Amino acid sequence: MTIPASSYLFQARTFVSGSDKWRLEAALATAKICERFDRPYPESVRSMVHTAYDLLRMDAPEVAAEFGPPAV
Repeated sequence: MTIPASSYLFQARTFVSGSDKWRLEAALATAKICERFDRPYPESVRSMVHTAYDLLRMDAPEVAAEFGPPAV
């Protein structure tokens, strides 16, 4: 089963602050809309998902291990 981009972003949001948090929240909102309407993710969301996965690998390795690398 493929993990949705919004799941990576949601899990990573507790590990960011400042302007990074705003960018992550914007990507999360966009990802949810894309998922709701079965639309492709824009590049900004795909990029932020990879950043979120990197954060999870450092700050929540158990979550990163459970999710695996993003497929977006």
